[in-house]
Amino acid sequence: MPVSPPSFKFTRMPLQMVDIHCHILPETDDGAISLEESVAMCRAAASDGIKTIVATPHMFDGVHTTPDRETINQKIAMVMRACDSCVNLVPGGEVRYSYEIFQEASDPNARIKLNGTSYMLLEFPFHSVPPNIEMTIFQILNSGITPIIAHPERNKKIQEKPAILVNLIERGSFAQLDAGSLTGSFGREAYHVSKQIIEAGLAHFIATDAHHQDRRRPVLSQAAAIAADWGGEEYARAMVESNPEALINDRAIPFQPDADVDALLGRKKNKSWFAFWK
Repeated sequence: MPVSPPSFKFTRMPLQMVDIHCHILPETDDGAISLEESVAMCRAAASDGIKTIVATPHMFDGVHTTPDRETINQKIAMVMRACDSCVNLVPGGEVRYSYEIFQEASDPNARIKLNGTSYMLLEFPFHSVPPNIEMTIFQILNSGITPIIAHPERNKKIQEKPAILVNLIERGSFAQLDAGSLTGSFGREAYHVSKQIIEAGLAHFIATDAHHQDRRRPVLSQAAAIAADWGGEEYARAMVESNPEALINDRAIPFQPDADVDALLGRKKNKSWFAFWK
């Protein structure tokens, strides 16, 4: 869908962004198809103001072979050498909701963790939200891992019922939006839901979810400017700078705006919370 260019222009220091979701490892999943493409993606990211990228290959999605820790680290080292370390790459994964999460959770060096921290990028199927997800979130948190819900704005069930996302965040999860959703690359519904989530203060990260050098590119600056139009500069910067920087260093997420649930659900302020759950 066509999207009007953002009117906001960052006026303070240049962006120093951290991308927590990127399929940049060569010949690993449906992302970069070669080392040359990985290098081109690194250079495009660096040119856009991204200083660190978490390499997040698909894990346990039933389609791609989940790489082991050693393979991930070897490919990161190879890409960084080839791109002359124009960006910093750290390990992670985009983890599909599955029983393997709990098998891995007890390993202090688990590959499901983002840069070895206590955070994990959790993906749902695009057309559904797993049953009993509240209990699963509780179990993940109880294992010492905090889930970051990957691109909830693209999930059909959450698009139809945003209360699902509200519930997950209230139970201790965070939300990561895809840059392409804000720029219109994923269609009208994802664009509008992204806007609602940001205006309600329920987003915590924006990431590229980049796959290639020419489409779904590793670029964040335009999405950050759009987010600033919707939620203000401080919030936009937090989602691409301070929050992901804290994440990769295993610190508490510093910017968590007060959520305006009424704004997300289109309710009048005086409507009762009980009516929301009916």
